[in-house]
Amino acid sequence: MIRSGFVLVAVLAAAGAVFAQPAARQAPVAASPKVELKGTIEKVQVARGQGMPSLDVKTGSGTVRVILGSFRYLIEQDFNPKAGAEIHVKGYKVNDDVVAISVSLPSEGKTLKLRDEDGRPVWMRGRRGRGCEGCK
Repeated sequence: MIRSGFVLVAVLAAAGAVFAQPAARQAPVAASPKVELKGTIEKVQVARGQGMPSLDVKTGSGTVRVILGSFRYLIEQDFNPKAGAEIHVKGYKVNDDVVAISVSLPSEGKTLKLRDEDGRPVWMRGRRGRGCEGCK
C-alpha cells in the first residue's frame, strides 16, 4: 500500500512538472530576421485554395512576395489592398518572402496588425481577442 501511494505521488509530481512548463512563447517564424520594406503593390494574389493571400511588392531592390494572413481576417478588418497602392510592411524574412507582422496603406490611413510580438497570428485568438485590435 505504501509503495502504490509513493508511485501515485511520483506520477502526480511528474504531471505537475510537465504542466508547469511554460508553453513555447514564440511562433517558429519569429526566429527569422525582421525586415521593413516600402514599395508599391504590383499584384494581389487571392485565389480559392491558394492558402494565405499574398502581395507582390515592388521595392527599390526588386519584387518581394509578402504573405499576409487569413483571408477571413482580412475581410473582417476591411483590409482590401489594391495594385498600384503604396505599402509599408514590417515582417519576417523567410527565404525569398516576407511574412507580414503589420501592413500599412498610407493613402488609406490604414494599418493592419497580422502577428503579435512573438510572431503568432492575431486572427487565431478567437473572437474575443480580435475585436478591431489589428486595425487603426
